Amino acid sequence: MYDFDYDNSWQKHIRDEILIPQFYRVQATEGRYVLLDKGGLATRLQRELGMDTIFQAEGGEVVTIEEKIVRWHAYAYAAFCLETHSCTVPGHESDGWMVYSKADYLLYCFFRPGHGLDCHLIDLPKLREWFWPIHEQFSTFGPLATLNRTMGRLVPVQTVYDHVPVWWFPLQPAQPEVVA
Repeated sequence: MYDFDYDNSWQKHIRDEILIPQFYRVQATEGRYVLLDKGGLATRLQRELGMDTIFQAEGGEVVTIEEKIVRWHAYAYAAFCLETHSCTVPGHESDGWMVYSKADYLLYCFFRPGHGLDCHLIDLPKLREWFWPIHEQFSTFGPLATLNRTMGRLVPVQTVYDHVPVWWFPLQPAQPEVVA
């Protein structure tokens, strides 16, 4: 069974070691960003609005990010896993972040051992607007062997690039190797 606490800890480590110094500190005006890790408001913003980080951009604009940092042992990433159902356990069903997230951007990062992150900053409202009318044409994944039995759709990376504003950038680990 999937170990949520272990994986969540790993993701936060990668975020802290790579994303914060090379993305958030660079993009946020005067270093103004907030990681929504702990506290009552942080929990509400994550669970109800699908936001992981808030930062102040140039000109004072507030930008919200839904983060996904994923790793796969084969790391031949060809698709984004877009979560449509966070929980499919009978009696506990809940929508996935593709339904409820109100973030401005989806920062979807593929971890590549020894190379760092391939980051895709996706305009999330435009992704949802494009995705939902045609979502049934994409293959499903799940229910995963997780406590919540998450489900969603596998959308080819190139297909998203062909239809939605996306900015790609690589980020290298600060140390020679980041443990997966």
